[in-house]
Amino acid sequence: MEKFQSYFEFYVKSSIHVALMVLCMYQISIIELKLSSSIELRLFVFLGTLFAYNFVKYNYLFFNSFEGQKLVPKGIFILSCLSLIFSVYLFFSLNLLEMSITIIASFLLFLYIIPFYNKKYNLRTIEGLKIHIVASCWTLVTLILPLINTIDFFSSSTWVLIIQRYLWIILAILPFEIFDSQMDSEELLTIPQFLGVSKTKLLGIFLSLIIVFISFLGSSNFWFAYLLMAILYVYFLCSTSIDQSPYRNLFWVEAIPFLGWLSLYLY
Repeated sequence: MEKFQSYFEFYVKSSIHVALMVLCMYQISIIELKLSSSIELRLFVFLGTLFAYNFVKYNYLFFNSFEGQKLVPKGIFILSCLSLIFSVYLFFSLNLLEMSITIIASFLLFLYIIPFYNKKYNLRTIEGLKIHIVASCWTLVTLILPLINTIDFFSSSTWVLIIQRYLWIILAILPFEIFDSQMDSEELLTIPQFLGVSKTKLLGIFLSLIIVFISFLGSSNFWFAYLLMAILYVYFLCSTSIDQSPYRNLFWVEAIPFLGWLSLYLY
C-alpha cells in the first residue's frame, strides 16, 4: 500500500495527471470541432504541459543543486528535463502558425515565473492577474492550437468558443483558488480574497450555466459532455474547503476533463 501511495504521489506531484487532463481538453476540441491532429502535436501538448507545470511549481530545482533534495523532486527534475528535450524536438515538427501559438503561451509562462522590474515582480504577483494568465495559456494550448490552421478570427462563433473555453478554465481553477485562499498572499487578490468564498461559489455556478448554455446553442450533439463536467465542477466547488485533502482537487477536480472527453469518445 505504501508503494502504491508513493507511485500515486509521484504521478500527481510530477504533473503527469494535469498534463493528461490538458491533453483531454485538447482532444475535446478535436472531437467537438471535427479537426484532425497528428500524434506529434498531441505528444507536444502533453510533454510541453508537463514541463511547464513542473517548471512553475519546482523552478528552484532548475536553479539550485540537488543537495538535500528528496528522491521525488529529483525524479520530477529528471522527468521534466526529458519532457523539455522531447518538447523542443517536437516543436520543430509544427508549422509556423502552431509555433507562433506555442511561443505566445511560452512567453506568458516566462513572464508568469521570471521576476522583472528590479527582480521583485512577475505576472503572478500582480493583483488579480494570476488566474487569467493560467486561463489564457490553457485556452491557447487546448483550443487555439488545434484550431489555428482553420480559425476565422472575424467569425463571432470563433470568439464564442474562445470565451466558453476561457470561462471553463476559470471554473476549473476556482476550487483551487478557494483551497489556496488562506495561504496565498493578500497582494495576489485572488477571486476568493476579493469576493469571499460564498460569492466565489456563486460565481462558479453562474459560469457553469453560461458554459452549458453556449454549448447547447453551438452544438446540441455535445452539450451533454459540458453538462456532465459542469455538474461535477459545481459539486466540487460548492463542497470545497480550506481544510480538505489537497489531493481532492489535485486528482479529482483535475480529472473532470477526462470524463468529458470519455463521454464524447463513447458517444
